[in-house]
Amino acid sequence: MRSSSRNLACLPLACLFALTACAQDSGTDTEPAPIEVPPPVEQTNEGLTIFCTDFIYRESTILDAAVNQFNQLHPETPVTLDKHFTDESIANHQEAYTKMITEVMAGDGPDMFLYDYTTMDIEKMARRGVFADMQPYFEADNFDWSGYNQAVMDGGVWDGHRLVIPLEYELPMLYTSQGALDETGFDVENCGSFDGLLTEVEKMQADPEQDREVFRTKLTFYYFPQYAGIPYVDYDRQIADLSFPELERGMAVYKNLNGIEIGFGDGNSIAGAADIRDGKCLWICPEQPLDGFFTSVGVINKFDDAVMLPIRDVEGGIQARVTSAIAVRNSSPNLQIAYEFIKFLLSEEFQVDTLSYRWHDFSVLDATNAAYYQRETTEREQSKISPDNPFGFEGNIEISQADFDELMSYLNDVSGTFYFAKEANFVKKMSAYLAGEESYEAEMRDAKRQLDIYLSE
Repeated sequence: MRSSSRNLACLPLACLFALTACAQDSGTDTEPAPIEVPPPVEQTNEGLTIFCTDFIYRESTILDAAVNQFNQLHPETPVTLDKHFTDESIANHQEAYTKMITEVMAGDGPDMFLYDYTTMDIEKMARRGVFADMQPYFEADNFDWSGYNQAVMDGGVWDGHRLVIPLEYELPMLYTSQGALDETGFDVENCGSFDGLLTEVEKMQADPEQDREVFRTKLTFYYFPQYAGIPYVDYDRQIADLSFPELERGMAVYKNLNGIEIGFGDGNSIAGAADIRDGKCLWICPEQPLDGFFTSVGVINKFDDAVMLPIRDVEGGIQARVTSAIAVRNSSPNLQIAYEFIKFLLSEEFQVDTLSYRWHDFSVLDATNAAYYQRETTEREQSKISPDNPFGFEGNIEISQADFDELMSYLNDVSGTFYFAKEANFVKKMSAYLAGEESYEAEMRDAKRQLDIYLSE
């Protein structure tokens, strides 16, 4: 997990570029060396090449618009979008990204690229000197960070080096109705930390008379180690520590969940709201965190008082998952142009201009989220609820400014960030335990072995 209140360290640089494990003391009392970024190459700043695929339509569309508008403003330094078409195939998407990453690791390839969680481990790459440090450019320009979620932006900083620029993020936000809470006895006041949430879920799962599923989908709890802020992988010392009791408790909770199976999220928040109303589940967690707020709270409010609850970490903070970010190749000779383009991406004018593509996740710029609220409430003429929906809801959503302000307050409570890496996925590595084929202890030992190997590679 990346904490906004402390810097993370790294391996010695010679070790990083060898891309092999370094012999080092694995004791936790040894402070790792701070991260070092190789000096930039000779700068020419003649143009810029940006890599992306079309697999995530909204992301590539925003990037298309940014390149077109930036080139109109700065024709003297042309930006080229190296866009790979995937035919909606994740395999093609991953193949293109893997080839690009190989080139970048060798000091070649595009100047800039979007983060992709299916092929990248950002924490590893940050420790291998792959990314350019953009902090000197932000400082030289006296960039105004007010209005940006600083805890999320700090998630791109390692030991003072701004290596990754977050653009969007999501929070683990849960929604239900007050009536459902009263019926189940679930105490939200006890959920000020991850331990408290576990206790409430465990009580509900142990109640034989309880008919509601705790969560509508199992995906809601899939990322619990990251949401809880459990530092079970240590990239600096290249070891895994799976001794945290919250891991075992969390896995037991996850194993006992009977919601919609993994692979399906709460993409239809209106259907989720109907399941809360009809006594089928207690909590829903929209797959689209920003727009899902409107179709969760806005629909629940039509039959009861909506209640929001963020999944907090073990210390009571909130861990945000960075879902969209951009980085620059360390060996790029076009760092000044890269900075100007990043600044354009972060600008309020451009973000509001592309608001129709920003429905999925929260922007790092608070003004963009506020503009989306206005767009979906006071400025919206058409109802967000289809009149022929199969759940019997009529009329438009009911969202107040107070509802939105409460959501924004949770964004301000973000205390750290994480970049999900599938190779370090603890839940997936516990599949035999989840299937009832292995004990927790046996599967945990095997998971640690796998993680230790991966971290040392």
